[in-house]
Amino acid sequence: MSPAGDGPALPPDVDRQLEGAPPAEIALCLATYNNAATVPVIADAIRAGLEKHFAGAPAVLISADAGSSDATVERLAAAGLRVVRAAHEASLAERAAVPFHGVPGRGAALRLAFTVARRLGARGLIVLEADVTSTGADWLERLLRPVLEGGADLVMPMYERHRYDGTITNLVLAPLVGALYGRRLHQPLAGARGLSARLLDRLIGDPGWPPTGRSMTDLWIEGVAIAEGFALREALLGQWRVESGTRPTDLPAMVAETLGGVFAVMDDYEALWRDTADREDEPGGAAVLLSAEPVRIDVERMVGAFRHGVRDLGSIWEHVLAPETLGDVLSLPSDDAGRFKFPDHLWARVVYDFALGHHYRVVYRDHLLRSFVPLYLGRTAAFVIATARGDAAATAAAFDAVGASFERQKRYLEDSWR
Repeated sequence: MSPAGDGPALPPDVDRQLEGAPPAEIALCLATYNNAATVPVIADAIRAGLEKHFAGAPAVLISADAGSSDATVERLAAAGLRVVRAAHEASLAERAAVPFHGVPGRGAALRLAFTVARRLGARGLIVLEADVTSTGADWLERLLRPVLEGGADLVMPMYERHRYDGTITNLVLAPLVGALYGRRLHQPLAGARGLSARLLDRLIGDPGWPPTGRSMTDLWIEGVAIAEGFALREALLGQWRVESGTRPTDLPAMVAETLGGVFAVMDDYEALWRDTADREDEPGGAAVLLSAEPVRIDVERMVGAFRHGVRDLGSIWEHVLAPETLGDVLSLPSDDAGRFKFPDHLWARVVYDFALGHHYRVVYRDHLLRSFVPLYLGRTAAFVIATARGDAAATAAAFDAVGASFERQKRYLEDSWR
């Protein structure tokens, strides 16, 4: 029997490819959707990484495609790697509204790839993203060596980024997920990761696998791994650069997708985040890269967006925010953008109130999520103002303080969640 004998059945065309196939020690998953322009770069990095770090180890690339209409699949097949083609179904509605990770049906793609990897007996699997063109040969070693030799079950990436790049992660997602799971992760929604055979076996047969069409699978995997005591590590990969025509560039859409994914996991997998205070935490500041060129941050524009939100979104916020929280938000002095402040404790309450509002469906959920944007812009502006004169270490400490505030106030969320 195959190692994944208890997992879901594979599509007939995939089963045929695996009949009599030699085993693989290493598996790599590349979930794709119209990435013909970038997959040659990723394939080159995979080939170089295998030759440099895992020479002689039998490896397979699992091409999990969501129905690309360009030459994505053909270019991967011609990349000089052993490839298993594992196309998966993604509805037309999903393909028309590509989720944050840029691949419709990402969860289905991952489950299919996990099953193929274990059917071939892989000891470890690396998930990479087909549009992240900064992927390098050394990423393979950093994501997989801890799995094969260091006892890790899940290896999550850290990226070097300018301290004001990725504030949706550093000010919202990372502190929120860290407080929920009792374990801080620098990049909780990063697509790249390494997984052990033990964790793959645990995941593929789970009947509670998240439904396709919602960007929840990555967060669910992390929650299961943390809740059940699997060994989790983080690996610094370097810079992150993406070239994509499918990821949203519209800020409200991106916020709605990312924050909505976290809130959906909170709704559907409550057991993963309730009463997690006793879990081991490994705190640390955000990995930042101070670029040679200064990054221009238009604080005035962001504070102006916050002022407009106060003016235009009060009818939504009064349904979402607790009266005390709303009063504190409305009293923030925003007339002088250079002196604008948005305290950490208030920010944590705002995010938790939005999670509660989403849970209780106090307003239409898409309206709720999009109304969060001016608050996020105001908080980002306040963070830039407070840290602009400090160095990278001071900025990392400020990110840590945000995370600590979320952790201290988690009881407020739990007490209000029924």
